[in-house]
Amino acid sequence: MKDKKAAKLILKRAKKHPELYSKEEINFAKNFKKRLKFEKKQHEREVGERNSRSGKDDGVRGKGEQPKESGQSKGSWIVRLLHQARSLVGL
Repeated sequence: MKDKKAAKLILKRAKKHPELYSKEEINFAKNFKKRLKFEKKQHEREVGERNSRSGKDDGVRGKGEQPKESGQSKGSWIVRLLHQARSLVGL
């Protein structure tokens, strides 16, 4: 029998027959069941994070617009302007 099933069975039996289990045993079963649930969610979250790093398009990320400026740095427009000016002066 798995741990979660055992904890669930203990809680179910304790509800019908409270004299079978002490309060400490019932609290232990409740906390144990909660911890298993938390660990399962934590594991799913970690697996989800690992899959999101794969680079595949899973439809979760938003699709933003590309910037209107070219990918050049802000200082490169000066270089481009100087190059155009030199080419015009050379004529």
